[in-house]
Amino acid sequence: MMLLRGFAKGVPTGHLTDEMDLAYPSVLKRRHRIQEAVQQGERVGLPGGAPKDGLPDPEVEADEMYQNAGEKIRSSSKSG
Repeated sequence: MMLLRGFAKGVPTGHLTDEMDLAYPSVLKRRHRIQEAVQQGERVGLPGGAPKDGLPDPEVEADEMYQNAGEKIRSSSKSG
């Protein structure tokens, strides 16, 4: 999901692979496959994919899962 989000936002492949510790060639190949399918108006299947009978809910929210991803925890200092 994070790769698709990165692709949609235009994040460079190198940045995505570094951030997620993935192999550059496989991510680049997947990016090209998805871009080609989108240009041809095809639906792109993902590894594991959705069940053939569809998802149980009509809406899925993935943004909240990664809401705090990458945030640095700041330690609060007590002064007094």
